[in-house]
This record gives sequence, C-alpha cells and structure tokens, in this order.
Amino acid sequence: MEKTLLDLALILICTKFGGLISRKIKMPEVLGALVAGVILGPLILNLVQYSENIKLLSNLGVIMLMFLAGLETNVEQFKKAGKTSFVIALAGIILPLGLGTLTAFLFYENIVENIFIGVILTATSVSITVQTLTELGKLNTRAGINILGAAVIDDVLGLVLISALLAYSNGGTGGSLVSTLVNIGLFCIASVLAIVFLPKVLNRLMKSIQPSRRVLTFALAAALLIAFVAERIGIAAITGAYLCGLLLSQIDHKEYLERNVKAISSGFLSLIFFASVGLEASLEGMSGKVLIITAVMFIVAVLGKLLGCSFAARMFKISRSESLQIGVGMISRGEVAIITANIGLQNNIITQEVFIPTILVVLLTTIVTPILLKLVFTHKLEQQLG
Repeated sequence: MEKTLLDLALILICTKFGGLISRKIKMPEVLGALVAGVILGPLILNLVQYSENIKLLSNLGVIMLMFLAGLETNVEQFKKAGKTSFVIALAGIILPLGLGTLTAFLFYENIVENIFIGVILTATSVSITVQTLTELGKLNTRAGINILGAAVIDDVLGLVLISALLAYSNGGTGGSLVSTLVNIGLFCIASVLAIVFLPKVLNRLMKSIQPSRRVLTFALAAALLIAFVAERIGIAAITGAYLCGLLLSQIDHKEYLERNVKAISSGFLSLIFFASVGLEASLEGMSGKVLIITAVMFIVAVLGKLLGCSFAARMFKISRSESLQIGVGMISRGEVAIITANIGLQNNIITQEVFIPTILVVLLTTIVTPILLKLVFTHKLEQQLG
C-alpha cells in the first residue's frame, strides 16, 4: 500500500508539471502527462511500475474521461452527425484492416494471425483526442462531434470483427458469435431509446431536486453501471460511460455534473490513465525484428485512419481542413488496441512478438495524436486548406 501511495503522488506531481511545461511550449497538456508516464516508467527512470492498483485507477480514469466527454457533447449536433460518423467509422476500419493484414504477410504466414493484426489496427481510442479537443476548445465543432461518433461506432464494429475471428479460430459453430451480436444490437437499441426518451422523464422527476452531492453520486453510479453492462456483453466500458454522459448531458443539472465530474477526472483519475500509457512501455523482449514490425505497424496505423477517415469525410462535402482534423483525431489507439491484442494473445491467435509492437504503437500513436491535432486545428492551416 505504501508503494502505491508514493507511486500515485509521483504520477500526480509529474503529470501536472509535464502539463505545465507542455502548455509553456504551446502544446496540449495531455502530451506532458503522457511523456511524464514514459519518464517515470521502466523505459527511463523505472520509479513507478504498472501495478494492479495503478491499472484499476487508470481504468476508472478513462471511464470518467469518456463520461465527461459525453456530458460535454452537444446531443443535437451528435444526432446530425450520425450518418457521417458511421461512414467515417466504416472507412476507418476497412483501410487499416486491409493494409494491416497485407503488410503482416511480410513477416508471418498464418492467415488468421495476419487478419487479427489488421483487426488490432482498426481499433480507435478517442480518450486522448477528447482531452486534446477539450483543451483546444474544439470538442463541439463538426470535426469533434464526428470523431466522437465515429469512435463509438468503430468500437462496436471492431467488436463484431473480433467476435467473428474468435469464433472462427476456436472452431465454433457461430452460436457464440450470434449471441454476442444480438447482445450488441439490443444494447445499441436500448441506448438510443434511452438517450431520446429518458432525459425528459429524468427532468420531470428531478424538478424539485436541487443540484447536490446526491445527484453527483447517482450520476457516477449510473456511469459505472452502464459501463459494467457494456463490458459484460463485450462492448468496451468506455463506450457505456460515454453513452451515459450523452444521456445525462440533456438534463437540467448538466452544468453541475459537468463541473464536478471534471474536477474528479482532470484533477485525479485521468492523470493516472495518461501516465499509465507511458508506464506500460518496456524494453523487455525487444529485438531488431520487433522494431521493424513496430515501424510498419505504426505507419499503417497512422495512414490507415488518416486516409480512410479523411476520404470518408470528404464524401459528405466536409471541408478539407475538417476532414484532415477528423482523420488525425482517429489515429490514437490507446487501451482499445491493447485489449484487442491481449484477447488475441490469450486465445493463441497472435504471439508475444506481435503483442510487444502493439504496446509500442499504442504509445507512439498516443503521443503523436495531440501534436498533430494541435497542428491541424491552427487557424493558418485551416485557412490554407479551406
């Protein structure tokens, strides 16, 4: 317990200092927090290890971050972006899947393993993007809304791919796949109905209730409960938390919830999540081949999302600058790719030689995304691209 307390103190201090330095050089604070995690972790100083306690708080951190993103999202704009977001998500899956599978044949001959490498690269983790967009004040722009919507849809479509591949590799009859797909479908339908109809009911019930800690407690409990349901049926917990935030963003006490959840998230839990990405970086198992695989996976990871999502956005007459912003916003992989790779490793679909590059690609895409977002949202570039 003593070591955990010291680790948490070091993480909070270093991520805040990293954020201040990052702001000084006119970069998003989240970049400083990520670099602080790398410095504290086994890659450099080795002062903090990625323990179970850190992992738990990190998972809570990303759940709170996505819950907050939902609270801060303009639902009306989100509804308008539905069709566009779906096509962007679809393009952002097809291109990385195809490129990842084809390039995997440069190193491996197993077809199922190569397809799974492509599946890993389809993952999108919008957590880092959300924090960066929030800092830049761009979360509720057309690009920001489309990124959020596409990332949620991406998560569901990615799950379908993983389920299908697992059913095939395990020699299943498809019954488990059908069951998973039915659960996903029911969850999505229930979420849409809840977001459309529940806010009015909640506002009527809470008309005589003043904003208080009781309201905050029940909101946090709701976020964790829906995250649990999502995780239980196979959808990522962060998707459930985000959908809960979308629902509660329409109630009268939204501002109170937003303010208090932001204090919990930005002041504590989210910092641990950002640092944990760096803490997972390690030199163990490194080799020349692993570095080459990492470089190839990184290039495919960046180009797959950038080109696929940008092209899809342009199909809907979205401006060149906004299309580029959407493509960049979808680059980060984060915990979604790690979870996908871990599933493959546990089911003997991929080897440790593939898992290590996945961790490195997650780290690299997570670090470059805030930098690239800062660049593509500059007024000068927006004017040049139109």
